[in-house]
Amino acid sequence: MRHLDIDFNTLVLPQGWQEKAQELLDSLVAEQDEEQRSEIIDKNQDHWKAVKPILARLFNYKCWYTEAPQQGTDVDVDHFRPKKRVQETLSTAKQHYGYWWLAFNLQNYRYSCIVANRRRTDVETGVTGGKADHFPLCDESIRAQTPGCDLEAEQPILLDPLKATDVLLLQFKPDGEAMPRFSKKSHARKFMRADQSIAFYNLNHSDFVRYRIELRDLIDNDVKAAKRYFNKLETGDADNDLAYEQTICRLRKMRSKQAPFSSFCIAYLDGFRHKSEYEGVLDAVYS
Repeated sequence: MRHLDIDFNTLVLPQGWQEKAQELLDSLVAEQDEEQRSEIIDKNQDHWKAVKPILARLFNYKCWYTEAPQQGTDVDVDHFRPKKRVQETLSTAKQHYGYWWLAFNLQNYRYSCIVANRRRTDVETGVTGGKADHFPLCDESIRAQTPGCDLEAEQPILLDPLKATDVLLLQFKPDGEAMPRFSKKSHARKFMRADQSIAFYNLNHSDFVRYRIELRDLIDNDVKAAKRYFNKLETGDADNDLAYEQTICRLRKMRSKQAPFSSFCIAYLDGFRHKSEYEGVLDAVYS
């Protein structure tokens, strides 16, 4: 997961999109019956689907949660705060009917792959994940109930790619698995948020882990090659110099925000940076 610094106010939207969103919000506010509100939302799904291509381009057609590339696959516009119900409240005395007032709010949208957004069981591991209509809070008593509530007062457990401090709670193992950056013993809340987000967003789905391992192997090969080329830079061999340049450029590209699973690539590459045998070799990757 990478931080996405997005100013939604500057996005070029389909003509009349914001005006229609306001009309729909007004109709939801005016409607007092929960079933009728739900029907309004269901009938107007095309409104948020209309901005899906715009959201996709903001992160190079990658899922905002998993960083998995989304070419030729089904994708969703996820409502970060669920629009119709909140799973965590269904068995409580005070069921929450969702953040309906955010159903057509652009700031509540996240571009998501279906593995992260829909409940799915990994056939290889048997683990079920997917955000769906889950939205756990650290303190359920301060959950926003109406449009007038202060959303900033809530303390969501799920990490948000739009928050720079949230994405820093994740780290990766060399075997491709996502893990909490902080330990449960010394940073229980940080650990819990990362741990639950990994589960809900399906960050360790076997397909994603497999892809990261493939990237790891590519990085290993390029780092070793870069070391060989670096050691021969004083020979005046133009072909060697070009090969070194191309290898460094590939590694830089894998770290870029636009690249698939770039947060893993950054974490894995950083493991080489301070090893004495690679001193100076990768400096150009970080310049």
